[in-house]
Amino acid sequence: MKLLICGSAAAEGVPGLFCTCPLCLKALSEGGKDVRSRTAYQLGDTIRIDCGPDMFYHMVKYRLRLDLLEDLVITHNHRDHFYPEDIDNRKRGMSKVPAESLLRITGSRTVIEDCKKFMEPEQNKVVFRIVEPGDKVMLSNGVELTVFKADHSAPDAQFFAFRNEKFSLLIANDTGWFPDESWDLIKKENFKFDAVVADCCFQHIDKGSGHMGGETFLRVFEELRKSGSLADGAVLVANHFSHNPGMSHEDMCKFFNPHGIEVGFDGMEIEL
Repeated sequence: MKLLICGSAAAEGVPGLFCTCPLCLKALSEGGKDVRSRTAYQLGDTIRIDCGPDMFYHMVKYRLRLDLLEDLVITHNHRDHFYPEDIDNRKRGMSKVPAESLLRITGSRTVIEDCKKFMEPEQNKVVFRIVEPGDKVMLSNGVELTVFKADHSAPDAQFFAFRNEKFSLLIANDTGWFPDESWDLIKKENFKFDAVVADCCFQHIDKGSGHMGGETFLRVFEELRKSGSLADGAVLVANHFSHNPGMSHEDMCKFFNPHGIEVGFDGMEIEL
């Protein structure tokens, strides 16, 4: 199974709308890996993590068959990660959705309450599932989801581990240093992650809680190593970048690669 990084930016995207910073002007004129849509992921054909305002763009760019989705897992209700208005397009008159199709939406109580404002389960062919930190639920293709508490400004933001008999994956964007209860759960569950994709919104700068900067980010990976939570040869990826620190993809590679960490970009694929 492959993990596709559909988007790799923070809320503003890169280039940011209306922005004249050097990085945004460079991305606009030169394109390439410095162009970043809002962060989201797809795991195989049936599982998507987050669905912000760039979901249509991701579908077209990567030729994704969104009708094949069975599980939509949401980290928190900030609109760069969760734009429920688009899911409302599953209803009759907006899309021809197969009669047998059903999309499970998994997230915190706040996320699910937002869902209910925009869609009806029967009309949109969705099922809502509320999860809290510590919960484990099954997704499609035999993938087990484990829920962790995040350190973020959304009231009940979460991050997630995904594993089956073949792989173990951690996706931890929109969090600062993991809360103690999340570290305890990682150790209790004896995870051996084959791949970790984590937030480094502030890149080489550390700016407190809610997101990670370089120093905190590297400490997280050191703690994962010390606790024995990384498999041999684990793929380590920094992702979810703001344009404000001004680092290009090339700049970040120079910063992270010496630590054995890859820099995420739109369209990056990780084989699990």
